[in-house]
Amino acid sequence: MNVKQNVRKILLIDSNEILRIYFRDIFWIHGNNNLYEVEVVSSFEEAEKKLEYKDSKPDIIFLDVVMSIKGAKNSIENEINRSVSFIKKIKNDKTLSDIKIIIYSDQKEKAIKDKVAELGIEGYLIKGELMPKEIIKFVDKIYE
Repeated sequence: MNVKQNVRKILLIDSNEILRIYFRDIFWIHGNNNLYEVEVVSSFEEAEKKLEYKDSKPDIIFLDVVMSIKGAKNSIENEINRSVSFIKKIKNDKTLSDIKIIIYSDQKEKAIKDKVAELGIEGYLIKGELMPKEIIKFVDKIYE
């Protein structure tokens, strides 16, 4: 965890703009605003830029496993494979492997959950199934 004022840095990677706004507001409205620093990005490329610098490295990443990319072949399988590759990249990098990864997706299929669970993620949350305060409690539990 970051020593600087015990701020919990959270990064959400999701291509849905409305969800990015909602997610940021969860921690602003329901959490202690001084305890969380939430950043949101819409792509893996933006996320990778955040991971390059120690000051912007998050403690926790919330990741949607199905994100379309402009100009790419977008099928659920391809999108999941891109997410799996991104998770593996983090887990295999010694400077990033301490980042906790939580899947935050609307994909409920067991096969998808099993595939990402094998990668050592901290949790799999279904969008819309948890109230905002429950999401904050989930994050707080990771820090206990």
